[in-house]
Amino acid sequence: MNAMNDVLSRESSVPSPPPAALRAFVDRVALWHIGFVWSDELVAAACDALVAGLDSPALCRLAGLSRREVDYEAPLLVPEVLDELGWRAPESDPRTHAAALRALAALTVRGELSPGRFVAESEWLVIEEPEADRRLAELNGAYGWAEWNDVPAVADLDAGALAEARRLSGL
Repeated sequence: MNAMNDVLSRESSVPSPPPAALRAFVDRVALWHIGFVWSDELVAAACDALVAGLDSPALCRLAGLSRREVDYEAPLLVPEVLDELGWRAPESDPRTHAAALRALAALTVRGELSPGRFVAESEWLVIEEPEADRRLAELNGAYGWAEWNDVPAVADLDAGALAEARRLSGL
């Protein structure tokens, strides 16, 4: 939860919702903010959050958006949802990128994202953590070299990327 505090700041003394549900929703919002997930995936995340015990009027409205209206309405509703849950999302900055990187890392650890794609997607995120920035740049370069030279076996690279994903996700 400490990593989440770096990304979103608590504004009120609203009773704490289930931490896993809040983290999953905040992860999706961070991924949406950097363009990794589509707006309709926020609708699914809002539905999951409601089922898991989070509750707010704006969250219910977000969960009920149709595909036709989601691209327009989601950007308007997300700040309201976070506000009602007692959280405030920052503008795009290293804290937002750090939340997105943590979410990408968690997806990788859970097997929902390949280690190579994790490295490729995180390439342009600036999180201002020199060790992570350096390690991800090295992995990205190594994957690029392997692809350029038609190296079929990248198991060692995948293992290194997965280890970095574990470290960054806290899982």
